[in-house]
Amino acid sequence: MQSDVHWDSEEFRKDSEEQLDIRFVEAFVRLIQMARIHKESNRLVSETADEFLYAGRGLLEESSVLAVESRHSRLFIQGERLLFKKQSAVAILSLLSYISRLGVYGFEFNTQLNEISREQAYQFAVDILEALRYPHPLEWLDQRLDSEEYQWVSIIYSLRQSRSEISSAEKAEMVHQLYSCSYNAIQEVSEKLSKNQSAGIRKPLRVVQDITDLVFVDKSMLMGSMTIRDYDSYTFTHSVNVAIQAICLGHELGLSRQSLVRLGICGLFHDLGKVDIPLEIINKPDSLTESEFRVVKRHSMNSVRRLIKLEATPNLLAGIILPPFEHHLRYDLEGYPEVGWSRKLSFFGRIIQICDVYDALTSSRTYRSTPLSPDRAIGMMLQESGGAFDPVLLKWFVNMHGVLPVGTVVELNTGKLGIVSHGGDLRERLLPSVLLLERRGEEFERGETIDLNQHLGRDGRKAMKVHSTHHPSEFGIQPFLYFMEA
Repeated sequence: MQSDVHWDSEEFRKDSEEQLDIRFVEAFVRLIQMARIHKESNRLVSETADEFLYAGRGLLEESSVLAVESRHSRLFIQGERLLFKKQSAVAILSLLSYISRLGVYGFEFNTQLNEISREQAYQFAVDILEALRYPHPLEWLDQRLDSEEYQWVSIIYSLRQSRSEISSAEKAEMVHQLYSCSYNAIQEVSEKLSKNQSAGIRKPLRVVQDITDLVFVDKSMLMGSMTIRDYDSYTFTHSVNVAIQAICLGHELGLSRQSLVRLGICGLFHDLGKVDIPLEIINKPDSLTESEFRVVKRHSMNSVRRLIKLEATPNLLAGIILPPFEHHLRYDLEGYPEVGWSRKLSFFGRIIQICDVYDALTSSRTYRSTPLSPDRAIGMMLQESGGAFDPVLLKWFVNMHGVLPVGTVVELNTGKLGIVSHGGDLRERLLPSVLLLERRGEEFERGETIDLNQHLGRDGRKAMKVHSTHHPSEFGIQPFLYFMEA
């Protein structure tokens, strides 16, 4: 049953001048307060729920999401801070209090808010009050919202700030935390599916949304997180890396936030079908037999079979099924599974395929102990441009990584060792920045960060140059740990 709220876009344009954000906050607070003493059939409750939906839907006309956030004791709607004014101060302070007591940073409402009833809006207020009765309200509310009926709202767990508001250390910590959450999310879904248990998409979707928000804050730091190698399973770290890489490439291409989230989910779930491959095949150190390889080649189709069993809305599932199916098909339609069609791969499928191959080439595997350095992997991929890979997307991918990909270990002509912390810019002919490492026995300590563009000799030539490139594993280095220290 949908709400009886009706309006037209012209009316909303007029309301935008009357501060829909304040109306939304006031209705949100009143709805929570009324849920404490009134039943949903109460006339005032119905009117307040209608106002909550009316204002919320109006704010969603210009965006696919409506974010209500608390930052440093200030309330933000859609990233804009609400000013304390006499008529709205009480509502703002009340909502900030509820958010603080719940132990969250806020809520994010999506376009499915357009489809819910006033009864569902009222129940959300009831559940907020119910959560506050528990010693750990966030745990209860998180579990409650992890259900099909609450696909229209999610919790904001991490502090979202502009680039200028967040220090490098804070950004590094946020990225590291999100990487861990992503790993745990795909691991949890895979383990449930392997036991034929039902699995939802809510937690993976939430963490992908947070990663997408971070790509707008510091893409270089996010790309550096793909050098984290302190997890046990290649399959799960690979899935996280492909998701991050795809989001970064999509951002480079100018995709919308909504598209980036969908692309990230495709990356995170592209190898979901590997839960059906026996571990002895996954972890086999020798070459696969023909029959074993046939089993491996089924995982693309199995990913689709697993995806359609996830607890998610039909619209979301429909948008993420094709790319995982296509990720082992080449641009020229060779590869597997054999499809026999002549049409091009989907746009997202071509992106996932590039990111999948790059991470595979730069990762240690049971059958390949020495991975390629990032620049060599890109060089190898460029040789297959137009055959294995979409040449235009591959060019964007190479430009995104710059002269040298972030995380590449380099030896300079001075003999010093360092890690590329910023890849430079091929289009602007700007060289990378390098975080120098000082050897202390068997370990390395972080040194200064140098910009290779600024280290010139007296004759105007570069005094410091990259002599050779290496994969971090050659030195037992985890680049992102040094980025966090920096």
